[in-house]
Amino acid sequence: MTAINQTIAILTPWLGGDFVSAQAPLMARISFKLAHFHPQRDSLPALAQDVDSQLFLAVRDDTKGRMILRLCNQQYMKVRLQDFATMTDELLYLVMSALPRNITNFRLVQEYSMRQGSLSALRALYIDFQAFQTEEEWRTVIRVIKTCHPPFRWRNWLEA
Repeated sequence: MTAINQTIAILTPWLGGDFVSAQAPLMARISFKLAHFHPQRDSLPALAQDVDSQLFLAVRDDTKGRMILRLCNQQYMKVRLQDFATMTDELLYLVMSALPRNITNFRLVQEYSMRQGSLSALRALYIDFQAFQTEEEWRTVIRVIKTCHPPFRWRNWLEA
């Protein structure tokens, strides 16, 4: 799946197909930024802030400040500020899962998970960087995921 298709797949449940389709240039910009992240040159927090801001401004402008979008099930939903942070975090998994598996990137993801409370970073630690952790650290990651994040965000990829 291409980067833009992955971005669209992640954002459509949150923003609705109508909005996502109408925002093709935004989807392309976000996808490009995610696909071209380089850990020695770029910062995960800066990337997250940029994506969050772009999404917020696009929804605000498109809805004339009402922040209400029609979802794929034809229901309307008001997008809340914390929803943008969640969407952005979901998108960041695309970056973290694409990083080469080495100790430097493991530490980058680990630090981001601790400083930002990022479920996507925890997901990357659980799925992609398990080899760099002790059994106890890995079990701690699972415990943090289950106790700090709602099940709808992790039930599809976390082994029970």
